[in-house]
Amino acid sequence: MKREFALSLSKVKVITKNKFIAIGVALLLLDIILGIIGSIWTPYSVNASFSFSEPPSWKHLLGTDAYGHDVLSEMLHDTLPTLEVGFGVGALVALLSTIIGLLGGYYAGKTASIIIDIITITVLTIPGVILLVVVSSYFRVANISVSYGITILSLSIVGWAFGARQIRSQVLSLSNREYIIASKLIGEKSYTIIFTQLLPPILPLTFAQFLFGTLYGVLSLVTAEFWGVLPATSSNLGTMLAFISTNAAYVSNQWWWILGAIIPIIILGTGIGFLNIGIDEFVDPRLREIKLPQVRRIVKIPTDNGVIEVSI
Repeated sequence: MKREFALSLSKVKVITKNKFIAIGVALLLLDIILGIIGSIWTPYSVNASFSFSEPPSWKHLLGTDAYGHDVLSEMLHDTLPTLEVGFGVGALVALLSTIIGLLGGYYAGKTASIIIDIITITVLTIPGVILLVVVSSYFRVANISVSYGITILSLSIVGWAFGARQIRSQVLSLSNREYIIASKLIGEKSYTIIFTQLLPPILPLTFAQFLFGTLYGVLSLVTAEFWGVLPATSSNLGTMLAFISTNAAYVSNQWWWILGAIIPIIILGTGIGFLNIGIDEFVDPRLREIKLPQVRRIVKIPTDNGVIEVSI
């Protein structure tokens, strides 16, 4: 018990001392804080109207858009709904990929595993954004609004496959270890082996799938909104980009409007990138930076005036 606690403590120290993980967590928290602030307070009402297409100033730090709305207020207001979709997709993708990867790897070679492999390969060929377009078109014909819940579910249905294959390959490797084989020989129940011996080692991969799913969900939502396949009744960073495209802000050089729509996405993507690098170092010790102790030597050098000592 003490040994397991010491190992867990050493892993926690490795995580907390990793600079990439620290930077990634800080950036993600910054994005979340921006979203929370925007849901509570904005410098101006998102419906308030000012001068059209006004460049940044002390009054409007990110200027105004073609409709006279304060861009900073819009950015803050639209960040949280976008993150909610991203985190929702990330959580579902991580859950599905972990469960399916565990079952597919543990029951490798059996009928259930073959069925899972066929489903996984099939799902890999379906882009999430295209499925979202199809679902949105169906609901639009049926006069049903596409909610964020439907968006999350549609993207998650096809977003788990890549992660499931990664986790499955890891579980296949673990299943051939001596302690797993010994557990099977002594009659240990399958669910006990899966959840107590196979699940803990792959949790870093599960967290990585959550990060991938979050970024995948945000980018897919923004892309769908940009294409105009989702109704503009909901307000998120994708609708901002859709209005930017509609008003050709990139042609009229309204860079501040574009910047306001992409700042939270850049922060999120950069934070996830740093976290992925940190997780890779945590999972693979060969990638960690090893600081060797500096050993200084004193060398005596004879000269005409005597012997001098040099530190090297």
